[in-house]
Amino acid sequence: MVSLPENVMAAFKDQKSVKVLTSVSADGQPHSIVCGSIQAVAPDMLIVGEVLMRSTAANLAKNDKAAILLIAGLTSFSVNVKAKQRVTEGPIFDEMNKALAAMHLKANAVWLFEPTAVFDQSANPNAGKKLA
Repeated sequence: MVSLPENVMAAFKDQKSVKVLTSVSADGQPHSIVCGSIQAVAPDMLIVGEVLMRSTAANLAKNDKAAILLIAGLTSFSVNVKAKQRVTEGPIFDEMNKALAAMHLKANAVWLFEPTAVFDQSANPNAGKKLA
């Protein structure tokens, strides 16, 4: 496990950032989705609301490794993650659904992830540099 650097945490909090979650099926096929519910709630924990995520949820149930691509303006980061838990009740679940209700959406569950590696993927000389 690694901790997200402060600049990566700030990029996750940017409401205008785009977040893409990539999971891998049991037979090795990558599957990517734009996922606006991704939040970095702590340097060592990210959460994702399971909204319309049938393929992704099935992939995560079989393969706990995934990646999140975060694009915030000209800055971009790739965060490798490991799924730790799928939560269907409790405070994290309730808070996620409270936030999603404003968009008339509801999560079936909330996935908890721990970051395992962080890379700078911005269009600059540091592209590909491991940050954590």
